[in-house]
Amino acid sequence: MSDPRVVVSGASIAGLSAAHWLRSTGWEVTAIERAPAFRDGGQNVDVRGVAREVLDRMGLFEAVKELNTTATAAVFVGEGGEVTADLPSDGPDGATAELEILRGDFVRALTSPLLSPLTARLTRVADTDRPLPPLA
Repeated sequence: MSDPRVVVSGASIAGLSAAHWLRSTGWEVTAIERAPAFRDGGQNVDVRGVAREVLDRMGLFEAVKELNTTATAAVFVGEGGEVTADLPSDGPDGATAELEILRGDFVRALTSPLLSPLTARLTRVADTDRPLPPLA
């Protein structure tokens, strides 16, 4: 019997994470993405708590750590340039995470191991009435 097959809708952080775990348990995965090209923007991602353990189990902790923004605090500045609030990093559970990665870098870190070896496919689909590409 052949491996089970699945389509994951969305090739960003959640979709690629799901694809990783499905593939690791023997599923043939095709991830589809509506966006016509890689989306580099978005908010930074704080990695803390159980997320650190998940990245470690995925074998991605060191890769993500290498891409750390190295932010050490968040500072809010008023209209006149005065600091109105300061949120220092107080370790792994402080207001500013000890490990923070840009969203685009995070997606690239997830994509890289999925595409090597090529047992998972990333397919871009247009927002049209055309049927999805076949799984075979």
